[in-house]
Amino acid sequence: MRLTAVFAALLGLSACGSLTPVPHPPATEHAPADQRIDIQLNAHTEQIGQLQQQISELRQQIAELQNKQQAAPAADSRPARGSTATPAAPVPAAAAQNSHDQAYRQARSLYQNGLYRQALHHLSFAERNGSGSQTEQNALFLMMQSHEKLRNCESVIISGQRFATRFAANPKAAEALYSVGSCQWNMQQRDIARDTWRKLMQTYPNSPAARRAHQRIQNNR
Repeated sequence: MRLTAVFAALLGLSACGSLTPVPHPPATEHAPADQRIDIQLNAHTEQIGQLQQQISELRQQIAELQNKQQAAPAADSRPARGSTATPAAPVPAAAAQNSHDQAYRQARSLYQNGLYRQALHHLSFAERNGSGSQTEQNALFLMMQSHEKLRNCESVIISGQRFATRFAANPKAAEALYSVGSCQWNMQQRDIARDTWRKLMQTYPNSPAARRAHQRIQNNR
């Protein structure tokens, strides 16, 4: 059984062209059959060992080539010494600004025509902390006004407080705080509304919004 299996393996290798037939050594032509078989097995075993060694070397070379290919992109991505190349960041920033400007103009037109919900769809960029440009400030305030028209008081409070916090120097910040206080009052948060209006009066004492807030507090003691 053992000899049959070995011969079958050797025949398979010969069929694949991996091994070349081993000639019978002249000195063993007249040797007994078992001795000739052992000699042939030893010869084929030696060939198999050589092939296994070659396969091992080829696998090692393939692994080295793969490692070099993986390292090549990382090396190519490193800037060369002395390179004066500058990143091209201003182009995307300018494109984003133009997109925001266009979206704000569309939202303002919709708001003026009473389409407040549609206007909000164009103002989503104002919910993200961007560059703080004038367009972003106008868009966030318009968002608060649109929610106010739709009587979305919770959204008015969120966007109004955000506007007054981020853009405290904007003249519209006082109006934002007044709207926040009005929504808090309508939601039966009377004490919180008074605190918001007092903050408005303290921060922007000369604003029309502060005068209206003072009047509201006086009338609702």
